[in-house]
Amino acid sequence: MRYPFGTARNLLLACVIASAMPAVVMAQQPSRVGGFDTRGLDPSIISAFSDVKAVTHPAHDAIMGFSLATNITEVVIKGGQEVTKGQILVRGDDGEDLALLKLQKVRTATDLPVQRAKKQAELAEKEHEIQREVSKNGGSSPQQLDRARLAAEVAVIDFENAKVQQTQEVIQQERMQARVDRYQLRAPFDGVVDQVLMDVGQVAAENEKVIRVVNIDTLWIDAPASTMDPVTMTLKVADKAWVLIDVAGAARVTEGRVVEVAPTADPASRTRRVRVEIDNPKGPMRLLAGEPCYVRFTPPSEEFNKKVADAVKPRG
Repeated sequence: MRYPFGTARNLLLACVIASAMPAVVMAQQPSRVGGFDTRGLDPSIISAFSDVKAVTHPAHDAIMGFSLATNITEVVIKGGQEVTKGQILVRGDDGEDLALLKLQKVRTATDLPVQRAKKQAELAEKEHEIQREVSKNGGSSPQQLDRARLAAEVAVIDFENAKVQQTQEVIQQERMQARVDRYQLRAPFDGVVDQVLMDVGQVAAENEKVIRVVNIDTLWIDAPASTMDPVTMTLKVADKAWVLIDVAGAARVTEGRVVEVAPTADPASRTRRVRVEIDNPKGPMRLLAGEPCYVRFTPPSEEFNKKVADAVKPRG
């Protein structure tokens, strides 16, 4: 049987579409890992809880770099490692400044110039006393007595100046120590190294990102609360908040507290930034920073809590 050219072309196109349909259907199927639906939370749960969507982020988050260009000589830690405040994380090439610091410490450690100036002042004062005694007996002229007096006064000034110089040497050592410290990146707080961005031998430019340290014992959530909601207008620090978090497609509700309330609103979205803080202790229930979440400022109903508890369960 013969088909017109147009009909044959349409049949060929229909076959191609038909062969592609199973792939499209499969792409729309929810992916499953370990028996759980990984598409995310049920939209009905989200809409029943709140429409204020946000993201969790660390309460302490530091992305650090050197304040001057340097060659990285040592990376002490690695990503995922816990660190304590003040711990050295990365070192730069501080050889030249370290040598200058050692030289300055030698200068600071000795007070010989001060001792010498003190002895000079004592000697000058002694000579002045001798001239006064000699002058009483007529054996010294007024000019000699004045010269001895002025020499003693100058010696006292030199002694005071030597003490000032010694103080300046101490300050100079502190300055050089601060410069050496600029070649060391230290943990600004207790936390975890999120990522090391450079390695030994690389040259870090001034203020280039080298390492990120976070502390997720407490999580912050900046929620864009609607100013059309009367509750938003009365929020204050220490008020309670409830957070619905998407944890691998499973819903979890946790109670938090308001720590910041912006005094301004965004006129385009009619929202006000409200920062909510939640505790995130270590253990199997510890949350990751960066997870999507939803916030409300009135307690959810018992019916809703039950719905959340039953929403996502392992499937065989």
